[in-house]
Amino acid sequence: MKKVLFIVSIVLIAYIAPVNSQSLQLPVTGEKTLLNSGWYARRANEIKIDGNVLTSVPFNAAGWIKARVPGTVLTTLLENDYFPAPEFSMNNNLIPDIYETGNEFYTFWFMRPFEVEQRQDGRQFWLNFRGINYKADIFLNGKRLNNNTHEGMFLRKSFNITPYLKAGETNLLAVIVYPPDYPGNANGGQGGDAQIARNVTMQFTPGWDWIQPVRDRNTGIWDEVSITTTGNVRVQHPYVVTKVPGVRTPSGTQKDALVKISTEVENISTSPQTGTLICETNGVKLTQSFTLSPREKRQVAFKDLVVKQPRLWWPNGVGKPELYDMRIYFEIDGKLSDSHSLRYGIREISSELSQPSGGRKFYVNGQPVYMPGGNYIASDWLLRLSPERYRTEIRYHAEMNLRMIRVWGGALLERPEFYEACDEYGMLVFQDLWGSGDCNGAWEDPFKLDSRSRRWEYPDNHDLFIESVEDQVKMIRNHPSLCLWCGANEWPLAKDIDEKLKTDVFPRLDPERLFASYSTDSVFVGQRGDGPYSIQEPEWFFTYRSFPFNPEAGSIGSPEVESMREIMTEEELSRLPRGRRVDGVWQYHRDLGYGNHLERYGEVKTIEDYCKYAQAVNYDQYRSFMEGWTSHLWEWYTGILIWKTQNPWTSLRGQMYDWFLDVNASFYGVKKGCETLHPQYNIVTKKVELVNISLTNHNVTVKAQLYKSDGSIVFTKEEPAATEANTILRLFEIPKPDDIDGVYFLKLTLLENGSFVTDNIYWLTTKPNDYSGLTRLPKATPAITTSLQQTGVNYTGTVNIRSEKNISFFNRIKVFDKKSGKRILPVHYSDNYVTLMPGDSKEIKLDFTSSLPKEQIEIVVESWTK
Repeated sequence: MKKVLFIVSIVLIAYIAPVNSQSLQLPVTGEKTLLNSGWYARRANEIKIDGNVLTSVPFNAAGWIKARVPGTVLTTLLENDYFPAPEFSMNNNLIPDIYETGNEFYTFWFMRPFEVEQRQDGRQFWLNFRGINYKADIFLNGKRLNNNTHEGMFLRKSFNITPYLKAGETNLLAVIVYPPDYPGNANGGQGGDAQIARNVTMQFTPGWDWIQPVRDRNTGIWDEVSITTTGNVRVQHPYVVTKVPGVRTPSGTQKDALVKISTEVENISTSPQTGTLICETNGVKLTQSFTLSPREKRQVAFKDLVVKQPRLWWPNGVGKPELYDMRIYFEIDGKLSDSHSLRYGIREISSELSQPSGGRKFYVNGQPVYMPGGNYIASDWLLRLSPERYRTEIRYHAEMNLRMIRVWGGALLERPEFYEACDEYGMLVFQDLWGSGDCNGAWEDPFKLDSRSRRWEYPDNHDLFIESVEDQVKMIRNHPSLCLWCGANEWPLAKDIDEKLKTDVFPRLDPERLFASYSTDSVFVGQRGDGPYSIQEPEWFFTYRSFPFNPEAGSIGSPEVESMREIMTEEELSRLPRGRRVDGVWQYHRDLGYGNHLERYGEVKTIEDYCKYAQAVNYDQYRSFMEGWTSHLWEWYTGILIWKTQNPWTSLRGQMYDWFLDVNASFYGVKKGCETLHPQYNIVTKKVELVNISLTNHNVTVKAQLYKSDGSIVFTKEEPAATEANTILRLFEIPKPDDIDGVYFLKLTLLENGSFVTDNIYWLTTKPNDYSGLTRLPKATPAITTSLQQTGVNYTGTVNIRSEKNISFFNRIKVFDKKSGKRILPVHYSDNYVTLMPGDSKEIKLDFTSSLPKEQIEIVVESWTK
C-alpha cells in the first residue's frame, strides 16, 4: 500500500501542461477529422466538480498530464514517466494492480480543448468513439451527451453535437472513463480468477500463461475519436455480398460475378426528406429515389450488379487479392447529405466437413484451399495500435506463406485497419468473439472465484454482449478477408447468447459466413480438441495424428539475442534455463523451455550460445511442424493454425517475430515449410515428398544431394515429377550414409523447365540427437555484396551471399544503425538464416523504413561458420 500512496502523490504534483486549444478543420461529408492528439488526463478523484461544470468553465491545465488517445490510462502514465517500461525485466511488478488499488485508482478524466472555424449552416456534426473500455460519461460544453452511461469495450458510439458545438471559441470535451466493474484478481490463473469475464471486455488482461497482467485492465479511450458531418439523412452500415458461381481459376477469362449491395439510411430530422441513394463502383452507378418519414430508419437494397470479367479476390499464395472501391451516398436536391466509402473483394467462400480427414475444408471461388495459418492475440498488450504496425504484422504472415489468421477470443475484435491489411495481403480471418474456456467454465479450475456453472453464465450483461456483436459485425463484415465467425475459444458462450447468435444475429446480419460456437467445435475441427503447446521431436509431426483442422497447436520461439537484451539485464540473462529449471525472470517472461534440444548442438554457456542454438531448433521445429501436416494433406488434415505466430508483449514462447517486430528463425522455418510448391524430406519414411498446395499442375524435377560436413557430395539423385494441384507426391527414398559419423546435410532442389524454383536444406545426423558437429564445421567466410537504395524514408536493398569451397551454415542478415548500434526494425527479408553448400549463392531482398541517412545504415551477416 505504501507504493500505491507514493504513486498517488506523484500524480498530484504532475507538471502544469500548457493549454493547447488546437484548431480543428471540420470534415467534409464522407470524411472524418480525428481527435487523436491534444488530450489531457487526470485522476477522477482529484476533480471535485462534475462534467457539466468542468466543461462549462475555462480549462486550467494545472495538475493535468498529457494523455495518449487512443490509448489507456496506463499508457498515459507510462508516457509521462510515472512507471518504468513494463516489458523489461520484472518492471511490471512495480505498477500497482487494479485489484489491489481498487477501481478508483485507474478512473480518469480525459479532456480535449479544441476550436473550430465557422461551421456550415444546415449541417449536422457527429462525435464518434470507436472504442472505450469500460464505462464512460461524455460531456461537451456543459452538456452530458450520453443519456445512459456507456458500457462495453466493443461498442461504437456516435453523438449529434450540432447544438453544442461552438464556432470561433474553445470547445471543451471531457470523458470520464471507468475500469471494468470486475477487474478480477491477477492470481496466476488464465484470466486470473475469471471475474474479468463478467464484463464484455478482453479477457487476457489479468494475465495468461504467455503474458503478465495489464495493471489497469486496459482502461481508457482505446480507439479513435473523430468528428464527421452529414445532412439530414445518414448512410450507415452498408453490406456487400459477392457471388462467384462455379469453379474459378486465378487467371484467364472469368465468367460473370454478382454483387449484392444494401445499406441503412436514416432521416435524423423531424420533417420528411426526399432524395436519391447512389452507389458507384467499377464504373457503374446504381440509384434509388425515395422519401423518408421523420426519424425513419430504413434498409435499402440496390438492384443486383452483374460484373463482367471480374477481378477475383484470392487468398495468399493462391492468386491475387484484387479489390474494388465503392462509394454509397445520399443526395437531397442535388446536394450531398452523407457518403460512405469502402473497399470490397469479389469472392465466394464455402466449406464442408470433408472425408477422409473429417475436418472443415474451405473453398474459395469453388477451389479447395489448404489452410496453414496462425493464431493472433493482439498487436500490443497495452493497445498501442497503429495501421503501420498492423500492416507489418499482416505482411509478415503473408511472407510466411500462411493463408489464415485466427483472431483469438481472449483478446479483442481488431480494428478496421487490421482487416484492411488482411484484404490487401490475402489473409483469411478466423474471427473469435469474446470468450474463452479458461474463463467461461470449460473445466474446474482452483484459480477461479466462481463455480464452473456460474462461469457458464458469463458475462453478466447478455444484452450488452449481443448489442456489441451486432455493432462489430456491421463494422467488419464487408472485408473479403473475413472468412468465418467463432463464438469463443474452446468453449461455447452462455446458452442463450450462443442460441441468439446462431438463430438470429448472424442469419440476419451476415448469413453468408460460417459460424462455429467455439474454436474446437466439431462443426469446425471435425473432432473436439487442440494443442499441444510445447516442443516436440521432429518425427512427432509426421507420425502423431492430430485434429483434422487443429485451431491451435504450438511450440517454442525464443527471440534473437538483441531482443533478449531488451527484455532482461545481463545478469538476468546469465541465469540460463537448465533443463526444467527456469529462473524467475525467464519464467516471468513465460519461457517455455527447450528441454534438452539446445544441448544437442553444444554446451550452452552464454546467452549468445543459447540464442544461437535456439534459432537452429526454432527453424527445424517449425519446418517439421508444417511439413508434417502437409505430409498428410487432405488424408488427415485440411488446415493447421499455429499457436501462436506473435506475442503482444515480451514473451519468450510461441512466436515467429517478437514484440519489437524482429523476426526469428521460426519465421523462416514456417515460411519454408509452407511453400506453395515444396520439396520436403519425410524424416520418418526417409522419402522425398513433393507438396503442391497451389491451384496449378506442374511438371518439375526434384534433385536430392547428400553432403558430408566437409562439403563433399556422397549421393545425388534426380527425378521428374508431374504434380497436380492440391496434392502430395511421395517420391524416392534417401539412403542413410554408411561412412558418415555425425552431422551431414540433405539438399533438395526443385526445378521447373530447367529454372530454379526453390531449395530445402536439412541438417541430419547419424548420431541420435547429436548436432554438435555443426559447431565444428570447417570455417567458411562467404563472399558478401550488399546494395541499398533510398527513396525518402523507404529503403530497398539486396544481399548476395556466396560460399566458395565449404558449407556456410545458417547465415543471418540484420540491419543496424552504425552510430547507435541499435537494430533497425521492422525489416522485411525475402529469406534469412540461409545455409549454402559449396559454390552456392543466394540473393536476399530486403526493405524497411528509416529516417536515418543511408551512410548511417549497416547490413550485417552473421554465420555459424565465419
